[in-house]
Amino acid sequence: MASEQLLAQLRFEEGLRLEAYQDSRDIKSIGYGHNLVTQPFFAGVRIPDRISTDLAEQVLLNDVLVTAYTLLQSWPLLANLDLPRRDACIQMAFQLGVHGFLGFSQLRIALGQQDWDKAYAEVLDSQAARECTNRWHRIAGQILHGVYYQVPALAKADIEHS
Repeated sequence: MASEQLLAQLRFEEGLRLEAYQDSRDIKSIGYGHNLVTQPFFAGVRIPDRISTDLAEQVLLNDVLVTAYTLLQSWPLLANLDLPRRDACIQMAFQLGVHGFLGFSQLRIALGQQDWDKAYAEVLDSQAARECTNRWHRIAGQILHGVYYQVPALAKADIEHS
């Protein structure tokens, strides 16, 4: 349940950092936005403060699968959405946590009713959208139109930012 489009979007939006860093909420993170405070282990081993690109990719895939599974268990109507809209919800839950996404009760109602205009407005009427304007406009557009937004191809040298 991790489409290549969703993974590409998350790589673009999160960026790759191979050394641990403090994210915008002052949470120690690594790779593609992996939270080292709440999830310091991967495959039974503590994640070090410096990782390889391969490990970052493995952790990203695992994080997406866990997020998608947890979201589906908490909100079974996710399965009724087409793939672009489902992935938009998973991306929101990836950034906010599943509990954070579940706080969007009016969005979830609009999605269940296939009221894409209302769902679009609900995504944009949020603190997250005010903090990450461009990203959340892209997510909202994906929900409105049911089509994945495109991400630019990243050159190898551009993948890691500090």
